[in-house]
Amino acid sequence: MKKPFPRWQLRQMNSGRLFRNLTTEEISHVLPEHALQGGRVALEFAKGASLSPPSEPVPVNIKALFLGPKAENADLVEQMFLQVLRDHVFWRRNFHPEDLPAIQPEDRIDTAYQTFIAHFQQELFILLGELKADIPFHSPRYIGHMLADISLPALVGYIATLLYNPNNCSWEAAPVTTLIEVEVGRELARMLGFGHTPEELAATWGHITSGGTVANLEAIWVAKALKFLPVAVRFAAADLGLAGLTAGPNRKAIGAMSAWELVNLTPVEALDLKDRFIHTYAQFHPELEPEEAALAAMDRLKAHDILTLGDHAFFARLTGTDAIAAPAMIAPQTLHYSLLKGAGTVGLGVGQVLPIPIDEHFRMDTALLRQALERAYQQRQPVILVAGVAGSTEEGAVDPLHELVSLREKMAERGLGFFLHCDAAYGGYMTACFREPSGKFRRLGEMQEEYGGWPAPEVYKAFAAIGKADAVVVDPHKLGYVPYPAGALVFRDGRCKDLVAQEAAYALGGRVRHPGEISLGRYILEGSKPGAAAAAVFLSHRVVPLDRHGYGKLLGHTLRIARIFHKRLLTFANTVQDEFIVTPLVLPDTNILDYCFNLAGNDRLDVMNRFAQALYRELSIDPQNPVQTRHFIVSHTEFGYANYHPGVIKPFLEGRLGIRREYFASPEELWQRRKQG
Repeated sequence: MKKPFPRWQLRQMNSGRLFRNLTTEEISHVLPEHALQGGRVALEFAKGASLSPPSEPVPVNIKALFLGPKAENADLVEQMFLQVLRDHVFWRRNFHPEDLPAIQPEDRIDTAYQTFIAHFQQELFILLGELKADIPFHSPRYIGHMLADISLPALVGYIATLLYNPNNCSWEAAPVTTLIEVEVGRELARMLGFGHTPEELAATWGHITSGGTVANLEAIWVAKALKFLPVAVRFAAADLGLAGLTAGPNRKAIGAMSAWELVNLTPVEALDLKDRFIHTYAQFHPELEPEEAALAAMDRLKAHDILTLGDHAFFARLTGTDAIAAPAMIAPQTLHYSLLKGAGTVGLGVGQVLPIPIDEHFRMDTALLRQALERAYQQRQPVILVAGVAGSTEEGAVDPLHELVSLREKMAERGLGFFLHCDAAYGGYMTACFREPSGKFRRLGEMQEEYGGWPAPEVYKAFAAIGKADAVVVDPHKLGYVPYPAGALVFRDGRCKDLVAQEAAYALGGRVRHPGEISLGRYILEGSKPGAAAAAVFLSHRVVPLDRHGYGKLLGHTLRIARIFHKRLLTFANTVQDEFIVTPLVLPDTNILDYCFNLAGNDRLDVMNRFAQALYRELSIDPQNPVQTRHFIVSHTEFGYANYHPGVIKPFLEGRLGIRREYFASPEELWQRRKQG
């Protein structure tokens, strides 16, 4: 008979299971004090050294993963909800059970109490009735935007944690779910290719956001601070009289470097320079403890950075040979509008976002990107970041990220450095399809056999390169099947979080921190944030791992369906060709499929557009009628002249839809035609 584990040792083992990707220092905060007295053995349990995931994963059964279109798993969900509630009630009743109850039995039979409950129930029934007019994302008849049903692990995890209502802004308001959120960030970093061991992953930085919009905005915010960090170091070093600091591959003295040279250091070189600045400051102040010296050095550095001074004051200091042009940001035409919002929010300016036209696959044209970077280099215009998209909102296209990585390295060698950002808000979870449980990247042929021909070689190379980006946005509330709000942002080099750190006196301000402790609120754009969102993602990842056997199986199923849909659409086009033209936009890089309709024999764009609008109205939500009157529900998008490369759209219109290409014209051309009658 096996000897049972003591309770404290079981707690250590459970913590090891929960936080497989955290370091000993980070995980020790969730262990009871007496557990730490177990010495090295206890810490090895905490690290989960002997608790690695089983070699044979539990198979994911897709039919057990959702409530079901007809609520087929309702009994299971009801049982889990009741279990969650009862467990929470037990916790409340056993927190100082000697305390007297605040609500007595006689209170619950009071007339005012009963009247209030009746009113509460009446308003609840009204709300439930109104919700029936909502969109049935759960139904196979919904063929619309990037929305789907919620997985049961995410739903149950969210509700279970919601009862505790932790606020992950502050460690003190959410000790457990803060660690859970950091663990989720490490899990995503591992899936994306930023590292494998807890020590490697500890060098990254990832967290949950309210969505991809805030995640993209935060990435731009950090990239801007990082871009101009070396200039701030030069000013701070001069202010403090710190000599001997060097930067770049040639270790040139920063006092002899121009602002142009400094802003074109790579992100890693810029962060290395910051670390050398702190180290040098500490050497000049031996009277300070190392942590005190680091904090003091950062305070002096921040007095000179662009986020503290603001653009006007910062650039006003750069005169003469130090003067630089207004910085730019580069992204494909298929960029999500949050990147434009972010550029405006951080003061870069929407007009400084340079859109790169797409190619015939609706991916960024890297030849045109190369030209844009060359112009920036010749004109001495700093490029804050270049963004590639892995799963564009409209078309599900995946930009050639491997080519962006190559361009970043080549331009850095010439003296034009930039931050490489990957907006994988939609496609990020598809990285799981490429991963073995060990983290190893799978072979292309093996994947194509399993996923019905997906991915194309270029898409395979792009996903393989995601781990070389400086930051990646990935949304659990999209292909993670998690409730809103749950976006995520992961940085390859976690040192960048210190550049935007802010302190609040009421949220851990002024107290001594323990080694490894993380308070999320200091380093992120948002303030209060639900711990329930992190817990929902966390439980989802435990039940559906981030590899080929977990999310890879689920998303691989959708990838096969998309390719089957593409084939069926081509077959359908043949059956109706006498009346209609039906054509897919492109064989999808992910599981989003766009398709177009035209009337047979029609060569006018305005007529085709009116027909498409009428079809959309018939197949979309109508506020005046119950949603049940719609047999299928679709969404739509528009390809405008200013937003899509005419050299790609015009041949598509003419060759695939029979529309004369001159109809796809710029506003200026249309104005000239009207003037000419």
